[in-house]
Amino acid sequence: MKCACCGSSYTLIDKNRYGCAAPRNKGESICTNRASILREEVETRVLDGLREALLHPDLIAAFAEEYRRAFNETAADANAERDKAKRDLAKAEKKIAGILAAIEDGMYHPSMKEKMAALEMEKSGLARFLETSPEPPALRLPPRLSDLYRGKITPLSES
Repeated sequence: MKCACCGSSYTLIDKNRYGCAAPRNKGESICTNRASILREEVETRVLDGLREALLHPDLIAAFAEEYRRAFNETAADANAERDKAKRDLAKAEKKIAGILAAIEDGMYHPSMKEKMAALEMEKSGLARFLETSPEPPALRLPPRLSDLYRGKITPLSES
């Protein structure tokens, strides 16, 4: 805040009031403005102005867009993990099928048993992951998203 008379800063002159710093620090030859304002009044005016500005329809639209972007980003990460698990599961199943086909053709080596056990463990782990991490839901914006936003902005002064 600046003094309308001399341009100096308004500072706390006591615990609860703001006033021009110039007459208090440099004397009345610099500025004669002794007007002051309650700290609570300044805070109320600033917060009311912020609240009003933040409730502008353009900002509500920006909030909705940011909400959508964050949701889609989170869903994309979850989808990427699921897609990788699906690919890895398909690879493991293909390797298991290859080992089984080799055994059926009469080709068997003791190392195949160890490899098969490792692949079965990998397969069950990937299947468990896919079962416990369902597909992310499609984006559904809350029907009263603007009310949600207003609800977060309105109590700004209490915060």
